[in-house]
Formats: sequence, C-alpha cells, structure tokens
Amino acid sequence: MILTVILGALAGWGARQIETQVTDQLYRWLGDDHMIADQDRGVASLLLCLMAAAAILSLLGESGRVFLFTLIASLGYFQQELRASVLSRKR
Repeated sequence: MILTVILGALAGWGARQIETQVTDQLYRWLGDDHMIADQDRGVASLLLCLMAAAAILSLLGESGRVFLFTLIASLGYFQQELRASVLSRKR
C-alpha cells in the first residue's frame, strides 16, 4: 500500500514537471490545427504519468487500490494550489 501512495504522489507531482515535454510532443503529433486546448495539456500530462505509475503497480502485483492511487495522485498534482489555499486561510 505504501508503494501505491508513493507512486501516486510521484505521478501527480511529476505531471507538472513534464507538462512542457508532453505539450511539445503533442505539437509534433497533432500539429497546430488539431492541438488540444491549453487547460487540457495539464490533464494530458497527468494521464500519462498516471498510466505509467499504474503500469508499474500492475507489474509489481499491486491491485485493488485504484481509489487511493487516484486520490494521492490528485493531491500530488494539485499540491501547490492546496498549499496556497491553506496558507492563505491562516492569515
């Protein structure tokens, strides 16, 4: 279970880190005419990281923890916004 939490957090955090590379690759594949909207580019990188982490979990025999994995990945992805929100409430 701890591996699920770790990989979920890494997938969420890593999605922000590779967003530029994913966008560049999408431009090469889709071209300017068929490029997805700006707000969808972050989702595309998140989905790529989630699929990679899910494949690793599947290969390692971890199963049945999809909700926990998705929750932790979401927290990893939105951690900057959540931290800013919490810190602004304390003031």
